[in-house]
Amino acid sequence: MSASKSLALVLVACIAFVRPALAGDPVDRPAMKLEFRRAETAPAESLTEATVQLSGQKIYLHKDAEITNADVAEARAVDDGNGNTSVGVTFTKEGAEKMAALSEGHQGKPVAILLDGKVISAPVITASLSDRAMITGNFTDAEVKLLVEVLNKKRVAESP
Repeated sequence: MSASKSLALVLVACIAFVRPALAGDPVDRPAMKLEFRRAETAPAESLTEATVQLSGQKIYLHKDAEITNADVAEARAVDDGNGNTSVGVTFTKEGAEKMAALSEGHQGKPVAILLDGKVISAPVITASLSDRAMITGNFTDAEVKLLVEVLNKKRVAESP
């Protein structure tokens, strides 16, 4: 498994956001709306200011999502290599192509990861990426199971 294709991007999820979002009956819970958007560190016309949940960092989002739920082929529980359970995300063929284009065209800049419209992380792209990513955090096994479940659902409830 090459680092550039499989594990080059580590996404740090905000526990304070993810725990409440996963509450409730798993059967009734709609899929979480997942988005990857280009972001910038300085304001500019047509960019929207946002705050990263975990760090409080201000970033500026491009309007369109580059990657969405439709680009996720599978989410599963994985070991992060440090003995913690994390969520491994595998992208579809189209999603992997989008991730490759995003990472190649946005090197050295942040990519915002949004769950249900809230920025949970904004890692800086430092390598070419494609078909896999890992969402890490201080998760319990139950939280990982629920996050995997909601990310594997393809239908996302429409926002009002």
